[in-house]
Amino acid sequence: MWKNRAVMLALLMSNVVLLALLVAKYMSEGDVAIGKAAPRDATINLPELKGGAILAANRWPDACAFVDQEEIKAILPGAKDIKQESRPISALSIKDFAADSSWKESDMSQSGQCLYSMRLPGETYAATQFWFRIEAVADPKLIAGYADRVVPGSPVDQGGTGADRCVITGPSEGSWNCRKGTLLFTVGGQSSVTFKDMPAPAPFVWRDDVLPEFVRTITAKIK
Repeated sequence: MWKNRAVMLALLMSNVVLLALLVAKYMSEGDVAIGKAAPRDATINLPELKGGAILAANRWPDACAFVDQEEIKAILPGAKDIKQESRPISALSIKDFAADSSWKESDMSQSGQCLYSMRLPGETYAATQFWFRIEAVADPKLIAGYADRVVPGSPVDQGGTGADRCVITGPSEGSWNCRKGTLLFTVGGQSSVTFKDMPAPAPFVWRDDVLPEFVRTITAKIK
């Protein structure tokens, strides 16, 4: 009888040790630290636009020039296997299309969006993504009027981000749509990890704590 109890106790202790090891492994791999934006000293050359002028999409800067890999590592120190991909986007509105549906080079940016993929601690593959998309480049007054009236979302305190104004475009896991000067842009993304000292679910931490650091990085390039 005592022998059976001893065996059961040994099995129980081994299970406790195994559980502790699994918890420690999860905590070490799953809790990801969030750093601070550290934008490099580089200016994106945007033309001075006045009188309602709009910069044609084929003249927009390369979206991937706004955030580099070192700047990502400053915000997400544990990021590895970082890759980026330029993606084309169309700036043609349905109103413009109705007026003239013919294809024009000025309506298309070959690198208006940049998609970054990376692997954070606890991920077995590059499951974390961040993306930056240029929405428009135009006269700042036109940008402000359009963004404040047409772009849906909940205004947020953009203090310290360097933006003129930002809104969160979704009720729970939204992206940030911001404007600064002649640039209107959106940032978003997703991650499968948990974040260190953050009780909220990952999508909310990404929205509220990670994306503002990317906004700071981007707006620092706009003079």
